[in-house]
Amino acid sequence: MYGEWLVLINTLFNLAILKFTAKVTGVFVKNTRLLMSSICSSFVAVIGGQMLLTTLLSFILLIGLAFRFKIRSFQKQGPIVLTATIIIGGLLTALQPYLKNLSVVHFIIICLLLAVGNLVAFYKQWGFVKLERLSGQFVFETTLKIFDVKIPLSAFVDTGNQAIEPLSGKPVHFVSYSALRPHLPAAFCKSLLEWQETDPYNVSMFSEDYQRYIRFIHVNTVQQQSVVLGFRFEEWHIKGEHSQVKTNEYIVLTKKAKNFPHSTAAILHFSALSNNS
Repeated sequence: MYGEWLVLINTLFNLAILKFTAKVTGVFVKNTRLLMSSICSSFVAVIGGQMLLTTLLSFILLIGLAFRFKIRSFQKQGPIVLTATIIIGGLLTALQPYLKNLSVVHFIIICLLLAVGNLVAFYKQWGFVKLERLSGQFVFETTLKIFDVKIPLSAFVDTGNQAIEPLSGKPVHFVSYSALRPHLPAAFCKSLLEWQETDPYNVSMFSEDYQRYIRFIHVNTVQQQSVVLGFRFEEWHIKGEHSQVKTNEYIVLTKKAKNFPHSTAAILHFSALSNNS
């Protein structure tokens, strides 16, 4: 009876690992195939004992039967299966002294829940890291020229930023005020601090030289729609594999730049992904 319990436990853990691997690698595999692979691998592991050869054979069967016996499967799914096995094995080994007094059924249920919960957490973290890596491809080094001053900025292209200046239809970008402040004229900074969001259309505090750069931008937030000041810039050089120069578009200066992705100083309009200048 002890052997049957071992086969059952191994089968359930193998099935959880295979489901996790299929999810992570984006491969659709029928549940019946995953179950067959889990059972066959478990039988080999239990009958062969803890010998290196049988462990290796069990591992090959687990991946081969589930994802077909192809070199690509062992290269792609193999490392994920091995990593998940090590994580689950390490967790259960560490917790085993606290579970030894449980009945067999309770032991299996708790171990399975712990294994599945750990894999779910691992999968979410995996997805977060993958997303961070992909979004990192949208980070560029740039040089912004505004008020005849050139300012180097790291910037992130946000595909969700589709804000435009209503009169011209030109893109609007968002820039950290704290990053620009040391480079901006003192008179401009003073006027910007005097401007009130509650009375956005009053720009009398700005000199006529700066007023000609101003446009009123409607921004939708979760709470409400607000009107902010947009400022026309002369040039924005975006460096990368396909460098481009944007001209006479608009920026909105924001004091809330702590949540900008990848600690950048600017969020570019999605049109910056285009090679058209």
